[in-house]
Amino acid sequence: METVSQPASPENVFVTGATGYIGSALLRAANASGYKVYALARSETSAAQIHSLGATPVMGDLCNETGAWTSKALKADAIVHLAQPKTFGGRITNRRARRYRDQRLAMERALWGALDPQRVRRIVYVAGTSYYGECGSRLRDEKTTPSPRGWGPYMAPSIEALDEHIARGLPIVSAFPGWVYGPGSWFAEYVLEPLHARKPVTGLSGRSRLVSPVHVDDCARAILHLLLVGEIGQRYFVVDDEPATTERIARLAAKSLGTPSRGRRVPKLVLRLLAGRVIAESLATESCLSNAHLRATGFQPAFSTCEEGVPDVVATWLRTVASKPQKTVAARQHYYRAEYRAVSGRFS
Repeated sequence: METVSQPASPENVFVTGATGYIGSALLRAANASGYKVYALARSETSAAQIHSLGATPVMGDLCNETGAWTSKALKADAIVHLAQPKTFGGRITNRRARRYRDQRLAMERALWGALDPQRVRRIVYVAGTSYYGECGSRLRDEKTTPSPRGWGPYMAPSIEALDEHIARGLPIVSAFPGWVYGPGSWFAEYVLEPLHARKPVTGLSGRSRLVSPVHVDDCARAILHLLLVGEIGQRYFVVDDEPATTERIARLAAKSLGTPSRGRRVPKLVLRLLAGRVIAESLATESCLSNAHLRATGFQPAFSTCEEGVPDVVATWLRTVASKPQKTVAARQHYYRAEYRAVSGRFS
């Protein structure tokens, strides 16, 4: 096991992106661990959500470099930076992807400018494994030369600027979560909802590609763990013990739901026309990443494989569905079927 220094637990943590998919799980984990968390909120709705998760909301917008939030960030012992421009929903055009890149750079310029290297003990910067891109079917570690795909080229400028900020004294540790699955976001919308409605899960044609999944709660716990033991300047893949094919993950979900496992394959060209190049590239990328570096710090996942994690996610999602009127996916399925037929007709 690697030897790592372990500073005292931070008295207070400032979190950006706290109402997102990973951020919400992080607030629950931080609250359970006794952290005093201040989380940035851009609206009263976000503030209410943050409060319900046991944290103190701080009103402000990360793009506002002179906002009142900067004083709270400056006083924090530790920072978890999860915020990023929206990447989920709708067709991702090249223009939208470039806007994402520029907004991300602006947000981080404001955050880094608000911090005092002499005050903050640790910063966990949450990136994404699309920065590493196509890695093939052999396990790779963090020293692998990045070949950004999908969103990767658009987050690359932010990631590659980190060395400059580390050099001026900011204690940044970088976390790279893989395919984060849980009872919300993409996994609920594109896998659980269709299967529950006995509809097919849409995937890319050809062989099923290997990806590196991680349960959202393990992802949150790993980020908090790295606040304590992550080595400054190091990168850590936050993934399960072993990769899995997208088809295998969908089959596990169907089994846990007690429904037939049904899939529909879409050619990459059609997917590119429907969802955009960024999404098509992301789904076509094979990424087998090792968590050995993270494990060497002493981190122990609660769900080391998707065989353990997917049933837990499905059980949580079913409880959520049972507690409120079931959200229908019929309209969305009809839309994609119509779009698929329309685009396919152009090549028939």
